[in-house]
Amino acid sequence: MKYRTLASFLLISVLLTGCGSLVGRHNIDSGFAYIESHEYLNALESFNNAEEKGEDACLLHRGRGIALLKLGEYEEASTELLASLAADEGIVDDMDFDTNYYLADAFFGMGEYNKAKEVYDAILGLRSKDSSAHYLRGVALLASGNHDDAYADFSRAIALNPKDYSMIIMIFRALDDHGYGEEATALLQTAMDNGKDFMSNYEKGQISFYLGNNAEAQSFLEAARNERDQEKEPVVLLLGQTGEKQGDYNYAISVYKTYISENPNSAKVFNQLGMCQIKQGDYEGAVSSFQSGLSIGDKDVEQALMMNEITAYEYMGEFGLAASLMETYLKTYPEDEAAARENVFLSTR
Repeated sequence: MKYRTLASFLLISVLLTGCGSLVGRHNIDSGFAYIESHEYLNALESFNNAEEKGEDACLLHRGRGIALLKLGEYEEASTELLASLAADEGIVDDMDFDTNYYLADAFFGMGEYNKAKEVYDAILGLRSKDSSAHYLRGVALLASGNHDDAYADFSRAIALNPKDYSMIIMIFRALDDHGYGEEATALLQTAMDNGKDFMSNYEKGQISFYLGNNAEAQSFLEAARNERDQEKEPVVLLLGQTGEKQGDYNYAISVYKTYISENPNSAKVFNQLGMCQIKQGDYEGAVSSFQSGLSIGDKDVEQALMMNEITAYEYMGEFGLAASLMETYLKTYPEDEAAARENVFLSTR
């Protein structure tokens, strides 16, 4: 009850307040730059420096909360994000709502699904037509075992944005993951039936893929791959997965290599190519793919590429090299507990 009183006040207070001064925030700007590049420990150091220098409390607590959230320190993140809301001193803006989204994410990470729901309640109290908030509240309700209210939120989210097929697929996956497979499939099939006359080939390919209609998915995605105005990378990644799904790694590898020959700066495709090569036992080829991906410098994929390279070396029996790379990996991503356990194994080899 104490939390509820505090949170209600802070969430309502965004109507009147917002983060303050934009001057004197050198360390804060550095901290957010580090977050952008996924260097969360460096970000925390910058926000600590910002606090010592008396920089904007609202922004530094927000940044510290986001960095902690990314590191998986959910309880500490929630404390910082609440502190950011408490320090608001300006006109409400999108940043205030964004901070609340991060706060709900932190509560969700803690398993505090009802608290996450309360945050979304507050957001929807001010923005009743926010389809993302309805979707996310539905996920929180589903996680807490409240299927009926979750489904009502999912239905509302779709009604508000019926052409957001990425969101509909996420709803499908949430329902399917919680044991409502038939319901999830029916929802996805309805989206396909209602939208087939104006959906793009890529969108049809996506939904066909998740419906399990692999041949249809390939047909739509192959057509999308040849369309001039279609962004190609997501098409290629999903098209390759249609092959992987059937165990046809030769097809998947061909799709990925064809794309890379024309677009050599896709770290995501190099990563997926390497994973296929591992499954085929081509560990040297996989290492080469992962290293090519790492050379691109895409921070969004770097962690996966580093870990997958280590895995490929393990399969090759190069345990000393794998251990050395793991040491570097853990310095960059110390929050990865599974990798830390794997490091213990490597140290005994």
